[in-house]
Amino acid sequence: MLQDGDGGFFEKFGSLLRQKSQLNENILRTPLSSLKEDIQIEENELIIEKPNHADPIDTFVEEILPPWAPTNDIGDIGDTVFDSGTVMNVEDLYEEILFEIYNNIGCENNEGRIEILVRFAQDAFKIPNSTHLEISEVAVRKEPPNVRLNIEIIKAENLLSKDSNGLSDPFVTLYLESRNSHRYNSSVKPATLNPIWEEHFSLPITENPREEVLIVEVWDFDAAETVKEKVNKILDVKGVKGLSKLMKEIAVTASSGKHDNELIGRAAITLKSIPASGLTVWYNLEKGNKARSRGSILVNLTLSAEKNKSVAVQEHKNLLKLLLMYELESSQVAFYWWSGKFSENAEIIRSQHAVQSGLTPIDCAISQWHAYSIIHETHKLNFSLFNSILDVLTPVIGCMQKDSEDLATYWDGVRRILPSCFAVLRKIRYKNVSDLNITRAVSEVLDILGKVKLFEVPVTIDIFPTSVYGWIHRNDAKNICNVDSAIIDAINTGTKEWLEHIVEGSKYSKDNETDEEKLQYIIKLIQMIRSDLQRAMEYFDKLFYHKIQLNYSAILYLLYDSKLNEICEPIVKDVCNNIKRLDVPDDQFEYLPKIDNLNMGTTLFELYLVLKRYVQLGKSLCTDELKMSGFYQWFETGVTHWLDISIIKALNRIQKAIDLDQLKAVDETVKYSSSAVDTLSIFYQIKIFWQQLDWPEVEGCYTFIAKIVNDLCRCCIFYAQRMSQRVEKLTKLGDNNKIFILSEEWCLAINNMDYIRQSLPSFIKELGIDNVIQKLGEYRTNLEADRCSSTINAVIENALDTERNQIVELIEIVSHKMAPPMKLYLAEGAEVLHKDSNSMDQLMMYLESSLDTLYNTLNEVNFGRILESIWSALSIILYDLIQSNLDKRRPPAYFKNLKDTLQTMIYCFKMGNVATEVNILSTIQKRLDAYALETADLIHQYYIERLEYQKNQPLSPFGQLTIRAEFTDSSLLLTILNARNLLPMDSNGLVDSFTKACFMPTSRFNGISPVKTTVHHKSCFPLYDQEFCINLNEQQRTAEDSLILFSVKDKDLFGMSSQYIGECYASFTDLMESEGKQIIMNLSRPEYTDSETLRALEFRQGDKQAKDFIKKLKNKSYS
Repeated sequence: MLQDGDGGFFEKFGSLLRQKSQLNENILRTPLSSLKEDIQIEENELIIEKPNHADPIDTFVEEILPPWAPTNDIGDIGDTVFDSGTVMNVEDLYEEILFEIYNNIGCENNEGRIEILVRFAQDAFKIPNSTHLEISEVAVRKEPPNVRLNIEIIKAENLLSKDSNGLSDPFVTLYLESRNSHRYNSSVKPATLNPIWEEHFSLPITENPREEVLIVEVWDFDAAETVKEKVNKILDVKGVKGLSKLMKEIAVTASSGKHDNELIGRAAITLKSIPASGLTVWYNLEKGNKARSRGSILVNLTLSAEKNKSVAVQEHKNLLKLLLMYELESSQVAFYWWSGKFSENAEIIRSQHAVQSGLTPIDCAISQWHAYSIIHETHKLNFSLFNSILDVLTPVIGCMQKDSEDLATYWDGVRRILPSCFAVLRKIRYKNVSDLNITRAVSEVLDILGKVKLFEVPVTIDIFPTSVYGWIHRNDAKNICNVDSAIIDAINTGTKEWLEHIVEGSKYSKDNETDEEKLQYIIKLIQMIRSDLQRAMEYFDKLFYHKIQLNYSAILYLLYDSKLNEICEPIVKDVCNNIKRLDVPDDQFEYLPKIDNLNMGTTLFELYLVLKRYVQLGKSLCTDELKMSGFYQWFETGVTHWLDISIIKALNRIQKAIDLDQLKAVDETVKYSSSAVDTLSIFYQIKIFWQQLDWPEVEGCYTFIAKIVNDLCRCCIFYAQRMSQRVEKLTKLGDNNKIFILSEEWCLAINNMDYIRQSLPSFIKELGIDNVIQKLGEYRTNLEADRCSSTINAVIENALDTERNQIVELIEIVSHKMAPPMKLYLAEGAEVLHKDSNSMDQLMMYLESSLDTLYNTLNEVNFGRILESIWSALSIILYDLIQSNLDKRRPPAYFKNLKDTLQTMIYCFKMGNVATEVNILSTIQKRLDAYALETADLIHQYYIERLEYQKNQPLSPFGQLTIRAEFTDSSLLLTILNARNLLPMDSNGLVDSFTKACFMPTSRFNGISPVKTTVHHKSCFPLYDQEFCINLNEQQRTAEDSLILFSVKDKDLFGMSSQYIGECYASFTDLMESEGKQIIMNLSRPEYTDSETLRALEFRQGDKQAKDFIKKLKNKSYS
């Protein structure tokens, strides 16, 4: 194959490199759009589906444990349960827990489980039997706790209307059934059937709590009003029923003055239905046995014991730590597994302590935050646990006093859990993202960080100690950092560690590493980084942005940008500098350099494409200025070298393509051969390379594209020159070695050159030259852009003109080679045209064969060109034949034969109007027409020419002549009327004129004598008014080219001689058209001009008639 000669140089850098690039891009392509285009994402897309139980993520975090983290063995950790400084010990807390077990509060009936709970508590607290019995007796003897019922009246809906306006003014009354005299009232909500109270009440329970019943009543408040005030409400009445109510109220007020409240409905709630964790439920309102709907009310109910709040919270914290440690130890829970769900016994103990301690949800949450964060330091818990606690704490943290113990507890817990959160961000790459655990973990961690960074850290608390966060970059002297900067530092630190790892793993190690291996190392490195960025965009970008408003992939890219720039730049520049410089051939193409060792690997430009796509990705991710954005400058030397190699490779491949070309049409649908296709395929591969290069900088882009355009033009010129040389060697001669045989190869060579030439402008346009010029104008000035455009266009036009000239030159060579046989056949045909000879047949056969080849092979444009060239050559041949035979004084019959031969050739060529476009041929035809005529016909032809001159003569210095003529069946009635403005021939300024009429040609009018008028003396305006009757036969009358020659002369004084004034002409055709009308003709004198007719007459020196006519003509001209 043709490509084998240069190892497929252009294909490797063109289509093959593009295919490889596209394949790599498909592998690395991310299915997600850029972050900026995907801002409007539904929040539910970010929800990580959680299973009913928390999956372990230790498979993910086993690598991210800090160095101080212990193994999964809990060991004896009881000593760490109670905070230093507290007065409570394990026995005290154990006693309190046993007391709460024995005095259970809530609907749960734990009487059958008391022994189980006690045994569980003993195991959890690790209390010996002897000690347990002592503490148990104390707990049993204790008085039951004072229980309180905590009530929140939230709202009511669809209450029954009690007022005339269709509404009510509801309020709530609460009381215990056993103490109905102690009632508690809520506020009144005027004019509504859907009131919202959200009011709290706490009722002491003195009797058996499990048998007590809470009554909740909803009343309509009826204010004290006079009859007049009630009457004024008539406009607010709604419906007939409302009017009836108003009338009743007016009647009652008028008669008794009372204004009692009306009961809307009530609900009775037994306290034994309330669980220890509390209850929030809707209750339907009722009144007696009536089934009518009276509305419903939403109430929150909890039971609690009276206890010191601070002591209760401290107890709960310690209890949680102890229960959790027992849970982890007994169940051997893996790291990052436990998510807040205790075993059944532990949960009962926890909830009973919270209820009997009167702890609010906030108190429980702060206790959990404290206990779990401490445990998390030694045994990692699931991040969803802390996230759920923060959901409770976040709304109230901002409301806490700065010196409150709860706020200090909150920030202490933050300080404890943050290291593991940042560890997840640092080691985010250590497991495959297909594992949902890592995505879940990152989501939970970001939620935690997002909630933590909502609040300002107190100045007295350092949540980022340097002993733990040595990787944080601290800019100021105070070493103060916040959560946002710590997140970025964690991401950057983890990215640096991973980058160092892959750099070391991919780095070349041999001292004699080749340039190819260095480039492959960079490509591999960038591909791994691209893969990491794709992973970030696909799995983490949405999480980071919507959780903490951080562009995760942009942070990664900025770090990679700096590090890759340091790694890649020196290697690429070093490789480019190692490239050997070339000696590019000049425009004369006298020699082509050897290409055996002239090779260049594609790896350098594969790296260029990898970097280009990498930088494009960065521009879509980051708005900052990127260090890698100028990467293309590293390759400038390499691109220049590639272009130098490409022109040499292209010229050599073109030469080989021409040498291998059999000059046969590629297929039946086209009229060019393989070398043209091969040449354009080179251009196509260069175009692909340039499009992939996509040089970013406009001035460098113009420099390169200008060189590419120049090189392509040089290739076109080179092709035309070498193809012309190739086809000239294929000249075929006939049997006598004198006749040129036109072959298809010549035609295809011409078509090839023209096909390349026609393809060049559109091909250069596809390179994007117009876009480059436009950008150059925007970057510089329009004037400079116009200059550059003019330079490019000049190069292109020069190449097109050179190719056009080469095509014309080849066409002229063809016509020049066809000239000798055409001359031979023409000369023979003129000699023996009407004799028995096959010369004319041979000429026609030769021309038909040649023209058939030309017509079938050449395209339309080139066919027209070569016909014109052949006719130009034929005109020269005819001119030489005419001139040489005039010198030989050949008779008119010879030229008549030559003319007939030419007409036959015209018909053979089927030129039609084309022949008239050849100026030389037109001139030759006129000469042949003249030389083929007999002398008398030549003379008559001269007069016809004079008649045409007369018609085009606007004015005459010799005067005018007026006549009138009329044809009859046998004669011509000619009247010479007058003359005007005759040129005076005498010194007195007057003329003695007469007019003589002769009929031409004389051979046609034998026997018809000239007629003339009488002499009119001394007048420049003579009035002849003489009529002549000339008898003519039918042939004489109807001949179209017959004419009358009128000569006006001045008779001298003695009548011995006459002076010639002028002459004019009238054709029979003109006389017939103006029959019976006056005809005014300008007088003129014959001029001895350089006409073909006179030249033909002059060449007939042996012809007396011709000599006499020429002599007479000269006398008239010079008179």
